[in-house]
Amino acid sequence: MTPKLSICIPAYNRAQYLSPLIDSILSQGYPNIEIVISEDNSPERHRISEVVEEYKNKGVDCIRYFENDTTHGFDSNLRLLFVRATGDYCVMMGNDDLLCPGALKTIGNLLTAHPDVAVAIRSYGWFYENPSDIAQVVHYFPNTCIFPPGEDTVVTFFRRVGVLAGLVFRREDALAVSTDQFDGTLYYQVYLAAELLLRAHGLYIDKTIAICREGKPDFGHSTAEQGKFQPGVYTSDARIEMIRSLLRIAEYMDAAHQCKMYTRILKDLGNYSYVYLSFQANLPFPEFWRYYRILGEIGFDHNLLFHFYFYGLVIFGKARCESMVKFLRSKLRATPRLGGISAGTPL
Repeated sequence: MTPKLSICIPAYNRAQYLSPLIDSILSQGYPNIEIVISEDNSPERHRISEVVEEYKNKGVDCIRYFENDTTHGFDSNLRLLFVRATGDYCVMMGNDDLLCPGALKTIGNLLTAHPDVAVAIRSYGWFYENPSDIAQVVHYFPNTCIFPPGEDTVVTFFRRVGVLAGLVFRREDALAVSTDQFDGTLYYQVYLAAELLLRAHGLYIDKTIAICREGKPDFGHSTAEQGKFQPGVYTSDARIEMIRSLLRIAEYMDAAHQCKMYTRILKDLGNYSYVYLSFQANLPFPEFWRYYRILGEIGFDHNLLFHFYFYGLVIFGKARCESMVKFLRSKLRATPRLGGISAGTPL
């Protein structure tokens, strides 16, 4: 029997995108699902509830809708979804993302065949306006593969669970390690993956499971997020805060479990730091230089690739560098493995 999947949606504003997301879930034809929506006291609450009511009036009975009395923020709202869900596994989706056709069948079949898996990552893509026009697709590895429990797998998955869409967590395991100490980081899912993968298997799904809409972020409304994030934009200081949060989670894992993962995680973040630099590459040069130097002081200075990416962006510009990255992704089929990270066992 296929596992029950809870499609978990932390909702804050973006009511106009909720129907396309729900439609992409309902069209899957997966026999055992629930859609769990946790609305976080946003200005668009009434519009979001109206969308849900429209589906219920059509006879859709798998939607379970909750409203928070106060604005919890991303991490706390994510944690509430695990409490409110009833499925065996939670499939996480941002409220403006879309599931790809056949995604839930792929997830369900793999989890049925590999019940020891507690965390699954996946290939995903993103688009700007038209979901039929996918800008790029990220394949972390060339094949679907499974990873054994332990530090190697935690290091491999650590930065690869930053994007929420299509991530899968075994709900019982997630509830067992619940904590509020990383509220305001926007990376509760990173903490969860690290905790679960020390004791359980991980899975990478090569099929594209979800696509993300490129848009403006809407963080910074909760008490835990205020002063760190500005709604509508990722400032350079916000990006710095997020990277520091990742490293704080790594430090916590080492201290809590007597591990030695921090240095390896920092190296992996540096090896793939192009993405952190490109986010801010269109800033005026003095501000981009400031951002680069702060990241260096955080720990990236010893990584030659970090400096290579920075000067490449400065010399060639972001547009040319992005075109090159897109070309390489299309030709290589999978992100190059840098630094000897674990690649798992192909299935």
